[in-house]
Amino acid sequence: MCGRFAQSQPLIHYARALDLVWDPAYFYIEPNWNLAPGRRALVFRETDLGSSAELFHWGFLPAWADATSQKPINARVETAASKPYFRKAWKAGRCLIPADGWYEWMGTVKSKQPYFIYRSDDQPILMAGLYETNTHANITSFSILTTETTGVLRDVHNRKPLVLSSEAGKQWIRCGLATDEISALAQGSLTDERFAWHPVTTKVNNARNEGAELMSRLR
Repeated sequence: MCGRFAQSQPLIHYARALDLVWDPAYFYIEPNWNLAPGRRALVFRETDLGSSAELFHWGFLPAWADATSQKPINARVETAASKPYFRKAWKAGRCLIPADGWYEWMGTVKSKQPYFIYRSDDQPILMAGLYETNTHANITSFSILTTETTGVLRDVHNRKPLVLSSEAGKQWIRCGLATDEISALAQGSLTDERFAWHPVTTKVNNARNEGAELMSRLR
């Protein structure tokens, strides 16, 4: 799963990771080293005018749902296409959430050690997501798609975000994709061997804590 991630770089840093020639309209993004559910995050999507960078709320609320309904932060890639909650977004609300990496916890209930997981080549990660606008609640929100870990990352957790390459990411957010094209892209997560991780301070456990030291290797 993915319940916390870091998004600490300027917009252009992530935009160029998706497309070297993309130069989106600049807007300031507050650095977040400990981005938690319920907060706004940078999201890439495609509109009729081309690729777009925007801030959406983390916690998915479909257009038809009441504002008090559940707001899942993750959606399983294996079932999202068929679940009523995500079915419309799967077809027409695909997005990418760029990040430096995400946090995961290992250990017992009483004592859990947080780890920071990131690309081993230090490139930004591009997490596949689903978004939708709920006009009643006046919110556009997203959920991060997750998939099974099948390699070395399984030592940390049995689920991970669906992380795509830049080429697959550009295809993922295209409008008008056929169902089989969407399904094929959803099977193309970067392999576990493309990631690295290290233990970090337990300060990350508190969503109010921020700072670059939260991502640093625990000494």
